[in-house]
Amino acid sequence: MSRPSSDARSADASSLRVLHVDDDPAYLDLTATYLERIDEAFAVTSETDVDDALETLDDEAIDCVVSDYDMPEADGLELLQRVRDRGIEVPFVLFTGKGSEEIASEAISAGATDYIQKRGGNDQYEVLANRVRNAVDQHRSRAALAESEERLSRFIEQSPLGTIEYDADFRIVRANPAAEEILGYDESELLGGTWLPFVPASERRHVAALERDLLSDKGGYQSVNENVRGDGERIRCAWHNQVVTDADGAVIGVFSQFEDVTEETARKREIERTNAVLSTALDALPVGMLVEDADRRVIRVNQRLFDLFGLDGDPEDATGLDCRELAADLSGEFADPGEFVARIERVVDAGAPVNDERLALADGTALIRTYRPIDLPGGDGHLWAYRRAKRPE
Repeated sequence: MSRPSSDARSADASSLRVLHVDDDPAYLDLTATYLERIDEAFAVTSETDVDDALETLDDEAIDCVVSDYDMPEADGLELLQRVRDRGIEVPFVLFTGKGSEEIASEAISAGATDYIQKRGGNDQYEVLANRVRNAVDQHRSRAALAESEERLSRFIEQSPLGTIEYDADFRIVRANPAAEEILGYDESELLGGTWLPFVPASERRHVAALERDLLSDKGGYQSVNENVRGDGERIRCAWHNQVVTDADGAVIGVFSQFEDVTEETARKREIERTNAVLSTALDALPVGMLVEDADRRVIRVNQRLFDLFGLDGDPEDATGLDCRELAADLSGEFADPGEFVARIERVVDAGAPVNDERLALADGTALIRTYRPIDLPGGDGHLWAYRRAKRPE
């Protein structure tokens, strides 16, 4: 037989299902009437038999058990034990005419949520309703928090990003498998310690400043630092830090997620070096050069191209310009402006090399153009070279 829910909460959080167990049917009816009248969210199921009560718990989503103490089959504490033995952790309120402090103490020690002594008058039902409502609300809040923490725990464990959790004293209380892999330490080697093992001496002053900013919630949320693995290898990591505060704004912990960007940083530096070499080479060429990306945007032009077309400004400012618009702007320099633009489109569409194509200018001179399709990381690119045609002798 399957139970409706591991914590037996009602599917509708606005309702509150109460199971009342008492060997007196008349008292059950009276209690149900008052509870449902006091709070319309209450729905009371009444049982006089302990075994029937346990079956109800197995079959229905119950939010709280209210039980008498002195019953012929089993007393209220025995029922509580059998409920807990089934793994059902809903609030359990002992509502009984037995009024000894010994029973009350025994009930709380056994795991009862609350103990209420029956009294004459209708006020006792107001007390019972308030105690049940409070017990269920607290139980639901704890269950919701536990579920949230469990989801967070699963997310952290399965995250491809390294994650380290610090307490308010910036001591490590958790490191996920990705963090272990990136840093080369087992979680057990890091717990209770600080970041000192994986931060080289040259970076410690910088990281200490980040720690102070984080604990005062004034910054330090992102950084890129050099780190040292357990085997001594130096790596570079990008860190994203999130401060956790309580209701009063006090820092209670910090979550740090990070990734190894060593290769990415090396690639970036290599690209920067390559670009610097290419820029120097382009600027040294005696011909005008234009490099386009797959979207027909300018990647690079050199000063010689600006000189050929009489353009003002810095060639670096042309990066990102639409090459179709640039061609239209330059077309007025040619004897047949429309053909100049149309020919560029045909060459690009064909994607085949063009060698030493002669282009007549409006002033009677000419340019020589060469074209090459090129492969770029983002797709096909285009390389154009322009030079002055020699005047006929």
